[in-house]
Order: sequence, then C-alpha cells, then structure tokens
Amino acid sequence: MDQLILFTDANFQGAHKHIFDKADALSLLGTDSDGNTVCVANCEFPDGVSSIVILSGNWQFFQDENLANPFPGVVIGPGLYRFVGEKKLSNDKIRSMMTVPDEPTMPGEPLNGHVILFEHANFRGEHQHLFEAQKDLGAVAFDKKTSSIVVESGNWSFYFDTEFDGSYPLQPIFGPGIYPWVEGVGISNDSVSSLQPSTSAATISNSVDNEVILFQYGAFYGPHRHVFAPEPNLNADDDNFFNDNVGSLVILTGTWSFYADWNFHGLYDSGPVGLGTYPDLSTLSIDYHDVSSLRPTVPAAVTLGTTIFGHVILFKDANFQGPHKHVLNAEDNLNADDDNEFNDSVSSIVVLAGNWKFYRNSGFDDDYPVVLGPGLYPWVEDLSIRDNDMSSLQVVEDRPTTLGDPVAGHIVLFEHDQFRGGHKHIFRTEDLGPDADKSFNTITSSLVVLLGTWNLGTVSGVFGWAGIGEGLYWSITDVKNENGESLPNDALTSLELTDSTALVFGEPKLGSVILFENKGLRGAHKHVFNWEENLNADEDNTFNDATLSIAALEGTWSTYRDANLWRAYDVTLGKGLFPWVEDVGIANDDMSSLSVAGEKWQLTGTATIQIASGAHPNPYIEPVTMTFLVPSNSQQLLVAKPFDPIDTDLGTVTYVDSRGGTFATDGQIIIPEFSIQASKLHASLSDTFILSTGSTTSPQNHFNKTGSPVAADGKVTLVGSGHMSGFGGAVDDDFLVVIDGTFLRQT
Repeated sequence: MDQLILFTDANFQGAHKHIFDKADALSLLGTDSDGNTVCVANCEFPDGVSSIVILSGNWQFFQDENLANPFPGVVIGPGLYRFVGEKKLSNDKIRSMMTVPDEPTMPGEPLNGHVILFEHANFRGEHQHLFEAQKDLGAVAFDKKTSSIVVESGNWSFYFDTEFDGSYPLQPIFGPGIYPWVEGVGISNDSVSSLQPSTSAATISNSVDNEVILFQYGAFYGPHRHVFAPEPNLNADDDNFFNDNVGSLVILTGTWSFYADWNFHGLYDSGPVGLGTYPDLSTLSIDYHDVSSLRPTVPAAVTLGTTIFGHVILFKDANFQGPHKHVLNAEDNLNADDDNEFNDSVSSIVVLAGNWKFYRNSGFDDDYPVVLGPGLYPWVEDLSIRDNDMSSLQVVEDRPTTLGDPVAGHIVLFEHDQFRGGHKHIFRTEDLGPDADKSFNTITSSLVVLLGTWNLGTVSGVFGWAGIGEGLYWSITDVKNENGESLPNDALTSLELTDSTALVFGEPKLGSVILFENKGLRGAHKHVFNWEENLNADEDNTFNDATLSIAALEGTWSTYRDANLWRAYDVTLGKGLFPWVEDVGIANDDMSSLSVAGEKWQLTGTATIQIASGAHPNPYIEPVTMTFLVPSNSQQLLVAKPFDPIDTDLGTVTYVDSRGGTFATDGQIIIPEFSIQASKLHASLSDTFILSTGSTTSPQNHFNKTGSPVAADGKVTLVGSGHMSGFGGAVDDDFLVVIDGTFLRQT
C-alpha cells in the first residue's frame, strides 16, 4: 500500500487528505432532495491541492477526475513538495492520482521526520501533521493545544515557547513511538509552542506497532481519525464524532479487532483484520456507521469448548426462589450420583438461551408436551409440567410451543465482596424481606448487573439508589446514589427492574465463567467475572483445587495452578463447555486462580522501606521483581506474581494480598488495597494501603511522597504508606514504601 497526504495550502498547511494507492476523485458528491449534485465531503478539494507529502510510492497526477489528462512528464516519489507549482503541477488543479512503476522525474525534499500532535490525551480530538521544524505552532492553529503525540519517524525536540525556546526538564528528545499523555513524558499539558527535528539520539522512544485510520464515509472520504492503541469508546466526551460513524478504514500497521459496542463488546464476524485498505466495510462483515470500539487483536492460541446451544437455570421453589442449578445444552440425569439434588425437585425455570424439552425420567425419557423458548417460567405447573417431577432436559431444534415473559433483567447478588460466597439470581422486581426469600435479605456485599437497569433499596419498597446499570460492582459500596452516597454493606432488601436510563455503571464485564466441582458441569458451582485471584480466599475457598469442569460463557481465559495468577497452564480457554478440565491440559482439582487473558508486565527495581521512629535500622533497600497481568486492553491490573520475601530486622517482609488495580493509558498505576506483612510483628504493616504512582501521606504525617507514572522507557516510581503495629502495642509506627524501577511488557 502506498500513501500520500494532500494539503490545501503551501508548506503542508491547511486541511489535509490521505490518499492510498489511487484516487479517482478528491471530493465526495451526492444529490440533494431536489436531485441537484452537491458536495458531501472533502469539499475543500479537488480545487485545493497546494502541497504534498509522499510517504511511499511513486505517483502520477491528473488534471481531471478518473485519472484523465495527466500532467505531462511528472512522476514524483517519497519526499516533501511544499508547493506543487514548483514541480510542473498546477496549483489547485490536481483532481486525481495513482501510483505507477515509473521512476521519479524530479526529486522532493527529503522526508526526515513525521510527527502528529493531538488536541487531547489518548490521540483524541483534532490533530496536526508536521514534517519539519515549526517555530510557531500558532501558524497552524495548534499553539498550546497538544495533549498527546505520535512520532512516526525521526527524532524531535519540543519547546514551550516559540522560536524553539523554553526546553522542558531534562530536554527530552522523542524518538518514534506513541505518547498518549504528554505529562507522562515530561511535557506540560497544552504547552507546546514549537518543535524541530533533532540530530541527537532519542532519550525517549517506543514504537508505532499499531495504526488504523477511520473515515466517515466509504472509499476514504470525509473526516478521519488516527487510532494507535485500544480505543474502548468512540463516544468518549473528548472525541465522539466517530461513534457509529465509521464508513471505511485503512490499517497501516498491526492486526485489529472491531466492535459494535463500547468497551470491546459485540465483536464483528470479520475477526482480526490485518494490513490493508477497506473502502467497503461490508467486505469485512462490519456494519456501516456502527463501530463503537476497536483495539489491536490480542494474539493467542485459544482452545474452544463445545458450542453452547442453550442455557437454563432450574429453581427448587416457585418464582425463582431457593437453590438453583445451571444446565448447559443437556442434563440426561438429574439423579446422577455426583449431583442429584434437583431430581424431582424443580418448581420454576429461567431459559436464558435455546429451546428446551423436559422429561419425567432420566435419559430423556417420557417428555412433557411443551418446548420452552427463552423466558421466565415462575411455576412449572402452568406449563403442563408437574411440580417436583423432572429428571432430565435438553436443548432441541424444535420451535418453542410456549414463550415466557422476556428476560429483561438479570442481577446476581453475592454474600461477600469480589463475588464470593453464596449467590442469588434475580430477574424481576423482588423484595428480599421476611415474606420473600429470606436467604438474601440484608446480606449482599457485591453484585453483578448482567441485564437491565435496577433501583435498589435498604427499606422494602423504597429505592434510594436508582438507575443502577450493567457492570461489576466488586463491593456493594461501589453502588452510588445521586448524592454520591454508597449503598451500605449487608443492607440491600429490595430490587426494582425499571425501564429508565441507567445512571450508574459498574466495571465493564470482560468475561464470565462458571466453575463446577464435578465432571460434566455437575455439582456445586461458582461464578467468576473478569478474574479471581485466589480461589482459596478465607470467605470462599470451596473451589480451591476443586474444579473439574468449566463453562466459559464469555471472554478468553487463562488459568493458574496457584493463587495470584501464578504458574499458568499452557492453555487459553475460549468460549464453550469444558466437561473435564484434564481434556484441555488443566490438572484435575488443581486450579487456584483464573483471569481473562491479557498481557504480562514485569516490574523490576528496588524497594525502599522507611520506619518513622528510627527504632529499627533503616531504610531497608532490597531488589524486587513483580509480575502483573493487564487483561486484554482493559486498563485493569492484577498481581500475577508478588515480590519474593525480604529479610529485615522486622523479620521477613512478605506480600499478603491486593485488590485488582488499574493501569491507565497515561501511565498511572493504582493498586487500591495492597497489604504486606512482617513476621516479627505478627500483623500486617497496615490492614491495606494504596500503592500507586500518585501521592501518599502516612497516617501520622511522618511521610509525604509522590510517585511518577510509567514513562515511555518504562521508568516508574510507586509509593505507599501506612501504619504498623504488633507485639501487644509495643510497635506503633508509620512506614513508607517506595518502589523505583521499570515496568515493561513481557514478550
């Protein structure tokens, strides 16, 4: 693929347009309601080409559309052409062009550098291409507007004043790479006023591994947007033009996946899309004006399970109360030795997917005269199915004879934080109080909204927390009302399904699996969303080393032998059913953690521990190495392998636990609940403390320290502080932890 950029003004200024291989016409025409021909897009062209940058290929130009009437004797190759009139090309008269095999007939100025400035962080907002020194960005209407930068080629210096005056601290020189937030690499936001190429070696660089250009209309017409990294939301507040507005695209580097919904939901059937020009999205099975998110494809050899054709939940009591059992595709014997609790014990049913037949006997014998499609069925005897009489069931190809009320809402309540402990599925407005299902009244500590918008309350029939939308709420205190007040722990007593617009959303759901204690998806089960770092957690350890089968409902999953995502199995599970884990290389009764698949990052450096009172020799300075998992471009961060124990006068300092953190595109890291322990204290140095690249202040104000976000070269400083106690109160001291090192993606 060959590429050039046209500019309406000389010296590479004014509006610009990207061309790939050839262009029969430079503006998009259409007809108005009266049948008149009108310009739809790129109307500053065709009578507007005054300068050209050729990035690749040798090009011929034409005075008319559809490659007619060539400019005689003119072929130009890669380089800068600051005014077309100097190259035997008439100003504002170029109307079409194409690449040719001929050698150039005249040279351009060398193309030694290419940088793109963006108005907002993460390559959002307006952008400006530059190929040479610019002593005053006001000349191109980009003075003090830069929040992110991409260096396509060359090394560059930036200045906060015109005339290349006002160097930034350490005078950084930027080599090729993507820089999603200028303050993360030593440049103040909205401060750049001039820039120039540099002959010195780069002090900051990475690489431009992925780049796609989106266009509003087909055939690369209309406004365009460059994307270099995962873009979870084309409807972001600072750049929402391209949400549901992509008509064509060009992939310059990398392999990309495209999604109909934000946060990488609704993957198109195209699958990964590689290098190329795509003027018609239908060739990729991507709907026109429908894309809402995109990201570089995560490479993985994925093992798929048996296709899920149907999913039903059986309940022991009417109205979806009491114990429940998930059945996927089929269950030939509800009286099986390893799972017989639901034989002749079903009173209500929810069909989530597929059409189902039900049988009085095991082995699909003596069927009931109904086929149930997706829906809610609160009382089986309304369906000509006898109460407490079912012994087998299976998904079938038959059309449903009965449809229940639509499944318009689905929320799962959990007894403990992080979706641990007992759980309850709810599909419609419900009161958990004394006259209802007492099992979950005022004991909910976390919840997942899978479908619908809900109002929640701590008093029967009174809903003080309204508009709770889909997502994961790792702690019920993450649920906020319009006043910012958290829903109290162990206080939920009523839920109302509503048609209103959601006001609050939980953390996006990246994946969902159900673990089963026995083969064939039988026995007790446990839901995991996004990740579970420790199946041996104190409040929910029944599934540690106890999984024999798995249903992967959504996402791609990595599984691990040990807690904290350590010692992975050599298999990545895709969507589907895995009736026995050993069939896919996971040891029987051996798994202790799992997560959606992602990238491994390693933190290598030194940890400094300071004690405020001076009662101990300090500071302690020790080398540390930690491995983290960043699940598939989600900005989530998990500790996959903690640091090795550190020996000090306090005894052995060891990692205890942490709640999942975040790794933002601007390089900021936050791990909100980090805990370490010193053996001689017989207690944690702090119950939990925040380890982050931000600022920390110890409880008694002995320490104040600010970290630094991950820079382009991986340099990072994490800080945290807390209070230590032990020996019956004899130890009472502030401490500070500083980790300096590099945070780099592992290949």
